[in-house]
Amino acid sequence: MDPLLKAWVEETALPFEGVGLPRVAGRVLAWLLVAEPPEQTAKEMAQALGASKGALSPALRLLAHLWLVERLRCPQERAGRYAIRPGAWRRLLLQKAFTPSLYRAQVEKGLALLEGQGGERLGEMRDLYAFWRRSSPGSWRAFRRRHEPFEAGLA
Repeated sequence: MDPLLKAWVEETALPFEGVGLPRVAGRVLAWLLVAEPPEQTAKEMAQALGASKGALSPALRLLAHLWLVERLRCPQERAGRYAIRPGAWRRLLLQKAFTPSLYRAQVEKGLALLEGQGGERLGEMRDLYAFWRRSSPGSWRAFRRRHEPFEAGLA
């Protein structure tokens, strides 16, 4: 792999590690974002990333479980190939976007329990989630208008 691309893969893996993925899983995601062809066998990834197939196997299982990567079967090949799942980033972001509404419900319960006494930290949290909820629908609509015609052609 080109040294600059290798450095980019390593650097790109760090934010994935920062949100709780093992580093090798982040490296796999980064590699699959730029690999040619986009579908890679575990052997090809191990060679490109300088990682063992033993280290890649649990990372690939985790990424498949999270619906970020899919395993593809090619009839003429014994080994499966892996690729970024279409729509993976949208699904991940939507999951994250739904999480604040869960917190928001708990914030409201907490504020009700305090009955107006204190609750400044909960109030700040409530205000942030209320802002998020008001501001995100327009962004989602704009994104969908721009990308859905393209994605319809993939189906």
